[in-house]
Amino acid sequence: MPSWKVHLIFNSLFLFVWVKFLLNYGFINDYILLLFLILFNTFLTMFPDVDSSKSKIRDFFAIILSSMITIYLLLNSNYNFVYLLIGFMSFYILFRFFPTKHRGFTHSLWFSILLSLIITVMVWITFSSSLLKLGIYFFFILSGYLSHLFLDKIS
Repeated sequence: MPSWKVHLIFNSLFLFVWVKFLLNYGFINDYILLLFLILFNTFLTMFPDVDSSKSKIRDFFAIILSSMITIYLLLNSNYNFVYLLIGFMSFYILFRFFPTKHRGFTHSLWFSILLSLIITVMVWITFSSSLLKLGIYFFFILSGYLSHLFLDKIS
């Protein structure tokens, strides 16, 4: 199984080609948008290993998701600090230690397409682009996920 470093290096080759293509053909003029696409692509290169109990991305994901839920509850409820702290710790433990099978559903093509589509729609809504650019953003984001699946498949 390739390490996270190998996944990042391999994906960097795709990123270089994608960025060159998008800039040369004028599909992206907004460097903030380009930065977001690169971050999502890189994040999705690492994401499939969220199902591994030893994965660093799993720790990161558990903290981020638990924080997002806690912040949502803080803003939209009347819970006091103690309840929010207990909620954060409970969500973190749930997300961090939930039993999963490595190379399970997060290593499937259908899940990579679904997650990439969700992220692409969020980017599209945020940066309000044309439908053609939506497709290009989707393949840019999906390529990060697929590079991980490809390396895992050949190893």
